[in-house]
Amino acid sequence: MRATTLRAALLFAAVAVILWVVPQSIVHAANNSEQVVFSTSGGSGTFGGKSTGFGFWIWCESQDSGNPYHGECNGAMYFYALGITKHVAGMVNEIAEGVYQMSVVSTVDDSVACTLTNSPPVVHGPHNTVTATCTAPSAVDSITGASTNAVIAVTGP
Repeated sequence: MRATTLRAALLFAAVAVILWVVPQSIVHAANNSEQVVFSTSGGSGTFGGKSTGFGFWIWCESQDSGNPYHGECNGAMYFYALGITKHVAGMVNEIAEGVYQMSVVSTVDDSVACTLTNSPPVVHGPHNTVTATCTAPSAVDSITGASTNAVIAVTGP
C-alpha cells in the first residue's frame, strides 16, 4: 500500500510540474520578438545641399513583437560635413518579405527626419544596401543617400 501511495504522489508531482512548465514555455514563446538593426558609417549622399558622408545605428522591435516596444526604433544618425549627430526615434515596418523601412526623426528637434529602406536580400556582414531619404536636415535640396556597406541584423521568430 505504501509503494502505491508513493507512486501516486510522484505521479501527482510530475503532472503538477508539467502543468506549470508547459504554460510558462508557451507564454515565453509568445513574447519572442523580431528585432531589426541598421548600421553603417559609410553612407554618402547630398543632404542640406552638401555632399557628405553619413552614418546610422538604429535598433527596432518589429510590429509583430509581443511587448510594449513593438514597432518602435531608437538610435542615432550623423551627417559628417553638416556637423549633425542626433538621437532619433521612430517606427519600423516590413513592407515586403525581407524589406524593412524605418521612419525616424530626431527627438530633441526636427533637424533630422529620414526614412531608411534596405534592398533585399539581407546578407550577413557589411554587404547590404540601405537608402536614406530625408526631409531634414533640409527640405529644399535633393536629400538622398545610400550605403552599400551597411550591416543589417534581423533576429527573432
